[in-house]
Amino acid sequence: MHWRYCELLAGAVANLATVSLGCAIAWPSPVLLKLTDVDLEDNPFGVVVTERDKAWIDGALAIGGLCGPLVARWISLRKGRRIALLLSAVPYIVAWLLLMIVGSVSLLIVARAVTGFANGYVLLAVTLYIGEIASDRYRGALGCFIQIGTTLGILYVYCLGPFVSYLALQALCCAIPILFGILFLYMPETPHFLVERGLYQRAAETLMFLRGAHNLDDVQPELDELKQYIIQHVPGATTRGFAHLWQLVTSRANRRALIITIGLVVFQQATGIDSIIANSEPLFAKANSALDPVHSTIVLGAIQFISSCATPFFIDGSTGRRPILLGSSIGLTLSLAILGTYFLLERHLIASGMLEAINWMPLTALVVFVALYNGGYGPVAWALVMEMFPHAIKPSGVTICVLTAILFDYAILQLLNSLIVSVGYDWAFWMLAAIGSATFAFAWWMVFETRGLTLVAIQERLAGIKVVRL
Repeated sequence: MHWRYCELLAGAVANLATVSLGCAIAWPSPVLLKLTDVDLEDNPFGVVVTERDKAWIDGALAIGGLCGPLVARWISLRKGRRIALLLSAVPYIVAWLLLMIVGSVSLLIVARAVTGFANGYVLLAVTLYIGEIASDRYRGALGCFIQIGTTLGILYVYCLGPFVSYLALQALCCAIPILFGILFLYMPETPHFLVERGLYQRAAETLMFLRGAHNLDDVQPELDELKQYIIQHVPGATTRGFAHLWQLVTSRANRRALIITIGLVVFQQATGIDSIIANSEPLFAKANSALDPVHSTIVLGAIQFISSCATPFFIDGSTGRRPILLGSSIGLTLSLAILGTYFLLERHLIASGMLEAINWMPLTALVVFVALYNGGYGPVAWALVMEMFPHAIKPSGVTICVLTAILFDYAILQLLNSLIVSVGYDWAFWMLAAIGSATFAFAWWMVFETRGLTLVAIQERLAGIKVVRL
């Protein structure tokens, strides 16, 4: 197949896996409302899921999520990035099947633990795969595909969840990893992994497919550069185990890459995005939005998906990564501050009936928030994570980032729940707004622009060497 956009096709198929990730993130929004209402015929338990049960469900998701990246790293190092990503369909299928047959809260907790495992697994596997098939021209755009797939999965659940039965929703979600597994069978192994294993002929064939080349001469320069990058530029490219972790802290370039990427994912999760997405329907019900909670949530999901689709057109163009990070950080801070202000006003105006005059505020602020996150900080952060680490330690570096993201996601979820109960929604959102301002400061001082830089040039920049952009 000779088509210049084959790498985009491969990236799109690979990110069907992240559609399941989005489904898992959005799942609590429509489902927990059903499971907490004992009068609903659709409740498969016949008993109310309590707040204590919800805490266990959230905790199980986090515990499973911490195991997933470690398994994905092990498989990707030994069997390749393609096999590792292909196998991500298995835990998702198992998780959705378990959710179809649950008859107790205990089994639901087990099913969500498997879902968490799949989430952590796929986030690492797809990041490694996409980062190693992308050319310099489309590297940033392909990095954004992770967010596009995730938001598509969120919208999928938002649109179906309120209108179909509990069993039907699990079956519809289970269809996605099955579809991914079938289509991804036809995608190639990454050229990086093939070169590392000395399979140069297969690497050349893969590059010809991904770049839409007609003959070997078209990809020979890139293949030669890739050999140099993996074998010569990065010392210890064949090392395994704890040597990778040692290289992360002893090399100046690797150490700086680790600081930047961990900072990015920490501040990404600290915006509270997953907590807001998972609780969007209850949040809109609390906010007395002008639209009913179900339709408000669907609008929110649609805005997320549309905004995430826009980012690939700018990230590799004249805009670049850093301006998008800075601009979205400012917008996130303002929108969260507006939400906090609305809930403060709600306390004082609800009795006077004046709240109806501003009931447009929560939906508007949340639309701005999710648009800027999914069109800015969300996809750009993972695009930078894909770029920062050299090939030899990328699996270890990305694993640390994924584990950090999962831990902070859970910590922020629990912190927000505690703040909402103890001091109210207003203070909870103001805390997130304060974090947003810190996010801007971190991006301003620590993150440099990678647009127009090769992977080798990025490593030189991290090491303090001046480089020239393409």
